[in-house]
Amino acid sequence: MSLAATSLLLISLTAAPAPQKVTLIFGGDVIPHEPVKKVAEKHARFAKDGTPLNDSGWGHVFGPLSPVFRAYDFAIVNLETPVTREEQKEVKEMLFNAPPALLAGLKSSGVDVATFANNHCLDMHPEGITSTRDELDAAGLLTAGAGRTEAEAWRPLILEKNGVRIAVIAVSRWLNKFHNKGGPGDPHVPVVPYLEEPIGGGRTFDEFFAHIRETAKTVDAVIVSIHWGAEYVHEPMSYDRELTRGMLDAGALVVIGSHPHVLQPVVPQRLRDGRVGVVAYSLGNLVSNQDYNVADGTKRDGLLLGLEVTRTKPGGPVIVTKVTPVGIGTENRTGREHRNVQPVVLDDEIAAVKERLAELSFRESKVTTKERRTLVERLDILEIRQRRVRDMIGAVPGMPSPAVQPGAVPMGAMPVR
Repeated sequence: MSLAATSLLLISLTAAPAPQKVTLIFGGDVIPHEPVKKVAEKHARFAKDGTPLNDSGWGHVFGPLSPVFRAYDFAIVNLETPVTREEQKEVKEMLFNAPPALLAGLKSSGVDVATFANNHCLDMHPEGITSTRDELDAAGLLTAGAGRTEAEAWRPLILEKNGVRIAVIAVSRWLNKFHNKGGPGDPHVPVVPYLEEPIGGGRTFDEFFAHIRETAKTVDAVIVSIHWGAEYVHEPMSYDRELTRGMLDAGALVVIGSHPHVLQPVVPQRLRDGRVGVVAYSLGNLVSNQDYNVADGTKRDGLLLGLEVTRTKPGGPVIVTKVTPVGIGTENRTGREHRNVQPVVLDDEIAAVKERLAELSFRESKVTTKERRTLVERLDILEIRQRRVRDMIGAVPGMPSPAVQPGAVPMGAMPVR
């Protein structure tokens, strides 16, 4: 080969554009039960002038997940509460409200997007939606879902990175007997209701699918965040499986579900255009006080789902190239001195407990014996939870059980149904 030909070949090789990649990680429901708020208050730290040092304790609550969130371009969670500066007097158990510091804690931990479309959006009335949107803006968090107007509520959030445009559409199927009231200029929750709970201001399947199709024309990938299903049930409702197929056929690449508060299957599905989509029916809770008195309770199981989407060649479609499930669990320790609620990464906690047990293996005293017994009990629960998370992923045809181990799982290695 001549020198000129070699130079042309080198220029051709070096000029080849690199694949355009974006990484996203999704977490489940953020629920500020009163005991969770109390833990934030207990761990709040302040400077001498009163300036909060750890987001009034919410940095402590979300801190263990920060390294995982920060490893991705976009971290997205479901905000299952209004956020207002109003003092809430509990009038019923399941009426939520959270302080703005919660949002600051999410932002500091590496969260970029807090979707706000769920059955608690109207807990603080329509004014609570306006307040939540204002506080999200103030905290620097992006959002999709309930809005100050109907148009804002249905407006997709557009994420852009490395030349890839991704739309996030957030909707709910439940609204706790509330309804959208007023006109287009009033606060609104985007809902696609179940037949058994019709909701004023909701959209039909056909209207929803048309919205997805129109959005898909303007971006490279559509992600639907949807609040649906039956609480505390580990399988999706048949209605929702049917709705899923319609969303994928309309142009969604990824569907992320919430509301059951327990884990449900993660399923790869073939799309009409030949790409592989991903459906996570429920990621469980990110943080809550559920199962506070059940150390190995399933409402403490959770999953962070990492995805890599890639455009492999100029002008080509964006596809899912990696799936990285990360098992998490909510620690919930009682006692006046040791009260704590935190989501933790199971692999990290198991490694830390084993390391401490190894250190104690060379010591003998009443104190170390007691600590060893406590650690062994804790390790048993962590490993039960880890196996349960793994089994939930592995039980799905097409999702191998090693998927919950550290490291990414190439989509190409996953059979598709």
